[in-house]
Amino acid sequence: MQDSSVNGWDNLLSENDTLSACIPAPPQRAHHTKREHFLKVRQECGRLYRMTTSSTRHNDRRRRQLQAPLGQEWTAARYFLLERAAPWGLFLALGLLYSFTTAPSIVALFDDTLEFQLVLPTFGIAHPTGYPLYTLVGGLWVHFFPFGNWAWRTNLLSAVFAAATVSVLFVCARRITASAGDGRGDGWAGLAAVLAFGLGPVWWEQATVAEVYALHNLFVVAVLALAVRPLPAEREAVNRRIAALAALVGLGLTHHRTIVLLLPGLFVYFLWTRPELLRPQRAWFVWAAALLAPLLLYLYIPLRAAQGVSDLNGSYVNTWAGFWDHVLARRYTSFFEMNELSRVYDASEWFMLWIQQTGWGGALLSLLGVAGLRNPQERPAWVLILSVLAVNLVFTLNYRVGDPEVFGLPVFLCAALLAGSGLAWMHRSFSSRWRPWALVGALVLLLIGPGRGAAVNRSHDWAVHDYAVDMAKVAFPSSSRVIGLEGEMTALRYMQEAERLGLAATPIVADLPAERRKVLEREMANGAPVYLTRELEAIAEQYSFTGEGPLVRVWPRGQVEELPPSTPTSLLLLDGRLLVEGYDFQRLDWAGGPMLRVTLYWRPLAPVERDLKVSLRIVDAAGQPLPGRDGLPAVVDAYPLRQVAGTRTWPPTVQVRDVHEVPLPAQFSGALALIIVYDAETLMEAGRIQFPIPNG
Repeated sequence: MQDSSVNGWDNLLSENDTLSACIPAPPQRAHHTKREHFLKVRQECGRLYRMTTSSTRHNDRRRRQLQAPLGQEWTAARYFLLERAAPWGLFLALGLLYSFTTAPSIVALFDDTLEFQLVLPTFGIAHPTGYPLYTLVGGLWVHFFPFGNWAWRTNLLSAVFAAATVSVLFVCARRITASAGDGRGDGWAGLAAVLAFGLGPVWWEQATVAEVYALHNLFVVAVLALAVRPLPAEREAVNRRIAALAALVGLGLTHHRTIVLLLPGLFVYFLWTRPELLRPQRAWFVWAAALLAPLLLYLYIPLRAAQGVSDLNGSYVNTWAGFWDHVLARRYTSFFEMNELSRVYDASEWFMLWIQQTGWGGALLSLLGVAGLRNPQERPAWVLILSVLAVNLVFTLNYRVGDPEVFGLPVFLCAALLAGSGLAWMHRSFSSRWRPWALVGALVLLLIGPGRGAAVNRSHDWAVHDYAVDMAKVAFPSSSRVIGLEGEMTALRYMQEAERLGLAATPIVADLPAERRKVLEREMANGAPVYLTRELEAIAEQYSFTGEGPLVRVWPRGQVEELPPSTPTSLLLLDGRLLVEGYDFQRLDWAGGPMLRVTLYWRPLAPVERDLKVSLRIVDAAGQPLPGRDGLPAVVDAYPLRQVAGTRTWPPTVQVRDVHEVPLPAQFSGALALIIVYDAETLMEAGRIQFPIPNG
C-alpha cells in the first residue's frame, strides 16, 4: 500500500517547477530503497515550502503597509514621511517662518497684545474672561525659555501655537478625505489646507504677537481632528475617546469661550454617526467630569487676587459676584450692539478679506471642496465642518468689535479644509498623466496666486519698544507721576517690570481728557512732579511746560527749572518777540535705528501772537532732504511741546525746553541738521538753524 503523503508531495512537485528544480534527483545506487529517497525529498520540500509561504505572507503584509493614500505603490520611507514626519515637518517649517517674522518686542500700545506681554511674565490677571490657561502656560514659557526680552518670548509662544495649529490642520484634512479603502486620506489635501490657512495675513499677524487666537484656533482644529477620527469598535475605547474630546473642549473653555461655537456641529455630527452616544448612559458622568475638570483653572484668578494681584485697569473685584462678572465677561455683552469701538464690514468687504487670506486659487478650491459632500464616507465630517463654519460666521458678523476679522479665523480655517477637499477632488478627477501638473499648479497658485494679501514680517517693528524705553529712561525725580492712556501706561509698567527702568515714576491711567485734567490738578496740588504723554485741552494757560524725552513735564505757571543750552544762539523771531537761546543735539542708538534728538531752548520776550511749528530735517550740503531708512525724506514737522501748549500761550520771560526727533539716514556722513521755524497758519518761515551732524 502506497503512503498517501507521497501522492501529496508528488502533486506539489508537479505544480511547482521551482521546488522541483531544487529537489535532488532519484538515487541510482541499488542499495538505496525508494522509501529512503521519498523521505529525503519530503524533508527538503517541507523546508522550501515553509520559506516560500513565510516570504509570501511577509510580502503581502508589506504590500498592504506600503499602499499609498493616493492609490499608488509607495516605498516605506515615503509612507513614513507622509504619516509621521509630514506633520512634524510642517510644524518646524511654519514654526521657523513665524519665528523669523515674529515681533521683536512690544509692538502696539492700544490692543490686548501689550497687556498679555505684561500679564503673562508676571502671572497677573488678564481682562475678562481671565484666560487662566494662557496666563499659566505663557508665564511658565517666559520663565523657562531664557532668551530674549519678555515681549519677544510671549510673541514666540504664539508662533509655536500657530505652527502646531497648521500641523494639526494637515492631519485633520487627511482624516476627512480618508477613503474607505485605506483610511489614510489625501496628503495633498492636507498640504492645500495648510497653505490656504497658514499663510493668510490675518492668521500670520496673530502668529507673530502675544495674542489668544493662535491657541484658540489650535483648540478648534484639535477638536475637529479628534472628532473626525474614526471611533474604535470597543465600547471602553469609545468612552475614552469621547472623554478626551470633552476634556479638550473643557481646556478650550479655560482659554476662549467661543469654543462653545463648535458644540452645535459636534452634536449634529455624533447624532448622525453614533446616535447611541447621545442616549442617557453612565458614561455621561465621566464625560461631564472630563469637560468640567479643566474649568478649575479659573480658580487661578481669585487665588492671585487674594495675593494682592489685580488686572491692569483695576476692574476685577475679588468677590463671588465679581468673579462671575469677570469670568463670564458680563460687561462685554455690549459688543453685540453698535458701539464706538465697532468696525463693520459689508458683504463685499468680508468676501475680499477672505480672498486676501487664501487668494483666488484658495477660494476656488474651497468651492470645489463642497463636492466632498457627495462622498458618503466623508459627508458627516463635512457637515461638521460646514456647521462650525456657519455658526462662527454668524457670530463674527454680529460681534461688534474693532477687529472682527480675528473672530473669523475659525471660518477661514474651515474654508481651508474645504480647499483641501477641493484639491483631493482634483486628484481623483484627473488622469495619471495630468494629475501631477494639476496638483503642483494648484499648490503654486495657493502660494503666489493673485488676490492674496502681503506676507507679514514684524521682525523690525521696534517703534513702540523704542518709545517705551525712551519714556522709561526719563530722569524722573522721586515720586513722579506720569498721566496717560492705558496703553501708554502699560508700556511704562512693562519697562518697569521687565527692564527695571523708570522706577521712580508711578503710571496713572486716565483715558478721558476730563479725567486726565482732574488727576493733573490733584497731583499738582500735592506737589508731585507730573508728566503728560500727550496734549490736553484747557491747561496751556494754567501751567508752564518743558519737554523731557517723549514726555512733557508740567510746572506751576512761571516756575520752570531753567537749564543752559549746550550750544547757545541768539536767533530772534517774530520781530524780537521770541528768542531761541540755543539747542542741544544727541544721537540716540535705538533698536529700530539711530535717531537725532534736538532740544530747542525758547524764551518769549513778549507775548507771542502766532502759533509756530518746527520742521527738523536731515539734509545734504545743497539743503536737499536725505532719504530716511524707509525711503521717505528724513523730515519731521511738529508743534512745540508735543502740542500740549502752543507758542501763543507761553508766558513772557519763562524758558521753554522743547524736544524733537528725526530718524537718521543709513548713510549720513557729511549730513546737516536743518531746523526751520515757520508759522503754522501761513507756513511763512520765521527763522532757521543749521549745524553738522557728527559721525560718531
